[in-house]
Amino acid sequence: MNAITEITALDSRESVDRPLLPLGNERISDTAARHKSKHEIWTRSRSLKRATELLCIAVVAGVCVAAATPSQAADLGGDCCADLEERVAELEATTARKGNRKVSLTISGYVAQEMTWWDDGAESNVYLHGLGPTQATNVRFNGQARILPEWTAGYMLRIQNLADNPFGRNASTGAAMNQNSADFNQGLNVQMSFWYLKSDQLGSVSVGRQANASKSAAMFTDQSGTQIIDNYTFFDGFPQFKLRQKGGGYAPGNMTWGQLSYCYSQDAPIGGDCDGIVMNAVRYDSPVFGGFSVSASWGEDDDWELAAHYAGKWNDFKVNLGVGYSENSDERISGTAVLTSKDSQYFQAGGYIEHMPTGLFFHGAYGREDNNDAKLVNGATAPDSHHWYIKSGIRRNWMPLGATIVYGDYAEYDDQLGPSALALGATGSSFQRYGGGIAQEIDAAAMTVYVKYQHYDADVSGVSSLSDLEGLDLVSFGGLINF
Repeated sequence: MNAITEITALDSRESVDRPLLPLGNERISDTAARHKSKHEIWTRSRSLKRATELLCIAVVAGVCVAAATPSQAADLGGDCCADLEERVAELEATTARKGNRKVSLTISGYVAQEMTWWDDGAESNVYLHGLGPTQATNVRFNGQARILPEWTAGYMLRIQNLADNPFGRNASTGAAMNQNSADFNQGLNVQMSFWYLKSDQLGSVSVGRQANASKSAAMFTDQSGTQIIDNYTFFDGFPQFKLRQKGGGYAPGNMTWGQLSYCYSQDAPIGGDCDGIVMNAVRYDSPVFGGFSVSASWGEDDDWELAAHYAGKWNDFKVNLGVGYSENSDERISGTAVLTSKDSQYFQAGGYIEHMPTGLFFHGAYGREDNNDAKLVNGATAPDSHHWYIKSGIRRNWMPLGATIVYGDYAEYDDQLGPSALALGATGSSFQRYGGGIAQEIDAAAMTVYVKYQHYDADVSGVSSLSDLEGLDLVSFGGLINF
């Protein structure tokens, strides 16, 4: 209530509450007194109003002077309000921003690094490294714009850091991270770059360099919180490490562990997820109906894939299921011809179930690759192979930091013989990997720290020099922080 309103209200209350005085001097004196009282109230209100105005002017002037000091990013001049747009523009220029105001921009990703102690039976050392392709430190730029109430358009650009890649190998020089080299630098890599159109009712279509439909369909069902740091691939598992014979020497032909976990769909020692490839492709993803969704994709020259997914809750259980199928006929998919002709088919299925009240969980994945007797460049025949993986443990909030995950896992890769193993005369193989770990989530920092152990063992038939091999032990400590 301002001063004028207050005076009017006082006059109104007096005219109602107070009885009229009789005519004469007494009434005149009372009336004069009342008017004098009103005048004093009006005078005080005017003074209060004036003081308030002066205070506001002082505050605004102070803000303008502060904004014009050298500690700010720009000199706004004498009129801070008139230069507000200029100030906002200068702030935008110092931050990540969009090229226009119609498309939103989200920047996200994570930083991940491990320190691993290894022992191959004859030598041991400690290496610092990333988590390998697709799991490495990365940054994602995701843009989106609303076209119609149920239609959006967008893009995705994903850049990964392969400066300390424990998986890769230079096909020309043979350089890789192994017992003789603690580093393998492939720099920054644009892993994905595609645009998409999405309808809430019809699904989405994406075009460009991206993950195909069945990529990691089995592996991505793992919801334990340890899928990135420990799974059935060898992206961070040192597949370029050389095999050791029991006597301490290297196996003939510089055979590596990756030659016992080879996938011809991608022509690489991946282990599991054999056709989890990223390439130029067109992909369709359906909307989710009752927890179910389907995907299909076609990649150039030629790779086509189908996948189905389910996620839901059954009473006290969280359930996640995935299945995928792909066919690949690109002989130079890895850049180097391994097969003279190619017709590789890969089937995978996986699932995850967690009892939410207790946190007990189980994850399993299976994959089979059929190569249809395709001929290799070295004259050998690509074998059919399969692999399977299980992980079980408990996920509980024992500490206020976040969930603690304790788990154990086991994987087996059968007859996944690579070109070098076949050239030596190997006819069959069984590669076992087992271990476990503890991971601690730190919710306040969107971070996970962990320690894990892995042990490798292998049996190879057809080559006597590969019949008695040393195992490989790996102990890793790492961290992953999201942004």
